[in-house]
Amino acid sequence: MQDYNSYPPSVAVKPSSSGKKEAILEVALRLFTTQGFHATPTSLISKEAGISTGTLFHYFPDKNTLFDQLYLKIKKELAIQIRSYDDPALDAKTRIERFFHGYITWGVANPEKAKFLEQFYHSPQVSDIIKRKAFAEYAWMIEVMNEAIRTGTLRDLPIDFYFVMTSQILSGVLTLISSKSTGLSDEELTASALDMIWNHKKTKDLSGIHFSTGMHI
Repeated sequence: MQDYNSYPPSVAVKPSSSGKKEAILEVALRLFTTQGFHATPTSLISKEAGISTGTLFHYFPDKNTLFDQLYLKIKKELAIQIRSYDDPALDAKTRIERFFHGYITWGVANPEKAKFLEQFYHSPQVSDIIKRKAFAEYAWMIEVMNEAIRTGTLRDLPIDFYFVMTSQILSGVLTLISSKSTGLSDEELTASALDMIWNHKKTKDLSGIHFSTGMHI
């Protein structure tokens, strides 16, 4: 019979610096999403992450910085996912459809992160510099949309309009997929949502309207 007492006592392994930072971000994501920004004190985040408040402030000097870094991290992650679906050799319409599928795939796999982006889409808590950095991750998509406009695939409307409209449709699709209330498959819901985008040509001309959105996606 194995004598386990012959082995030295186990020693708790302290999380690495990167591990602590990731733990803080993971807990912050959960708490910001479920409780909101203002109802989530740093003391609760540090407690849930199993660290001291001083350790939290070592990585993030204040709650706003923590929120900004979490927001940018998720936006970058999503941008990588969407771009992995892209193929510059394809036509603009197919590329946009691929972006759409990439977002849905990511959102289904990461519901908490998708909810965070939806919840804080227009949040004043996101600093202007972080908004600009986040947008830079998606700037390449503008050229694809402009190409779609040039070829008549999309109407000549402000790019802001398409970012806002698409983000709302994507959020709706993810909500319906999660609720399973429609009886439609994920693929059918996604295809129907894309039809809404391509059929927008039948709507009233909005080319003279200015959309001030900060170019979020």
